[in-house]
Amino acid sequence: MLLFFLLGGSALLALWAQQSPIAPEPISRFAPWAFLAFAIGFSAYRLALVVAKRYSPFKAFAQIVVAALFFMLLLFPRVVLPIDATPGSLLSDRDPKVRALAAEVVGWRQSVSEAPKLIGLLSGSTEAVRVAAHDALVRLNAGADLGVQPEAWKARYQ
Repeated sequence: MLLFFLLGGSALLALWAQQSPIAPEPISRFAPWAFLAFAIGFSAYRLALVVAKRYSPFKAFAQIVVAALFFMLLLFPRVVLPIDATPGSLLSDRDPKVRALAAEVVGWRQSVSEAPKLIGLLSGSTEAVRVAAHDALVRLNAGADLGVQPEAWKARYQ
């Protein structure tokens, strides 16, 4: 029984460390590998019991497979998005790749209310963001291009 509690506890700890926003980054990276180390020891113990004919091979195999599947679940990266993560709110994200993708989504969704934010991105420092914002504005303007200068777009949408 103690072995099951240790396995379950290490699994819950690893899952918590990976999914919790308050867990430090080194701990969340180390947690799956600590679970793997415990699962390998657990598997070796179960296989030794099977060889000694003191444990059911089917049960041992099923437990080892479940531990392996859980470890693979822990390998997926942690993704934490804020609750209000909409394309409009992501236009002000600190990552330029996120801003560029959000601008593209705003353009395809025809979110005209986000045009002032897109105009602000036209004078940004990252070329990919500027290009994505310009393309989105052209898409919002039914394909009519007013150029890359923010002033023309401000006159159109403000």
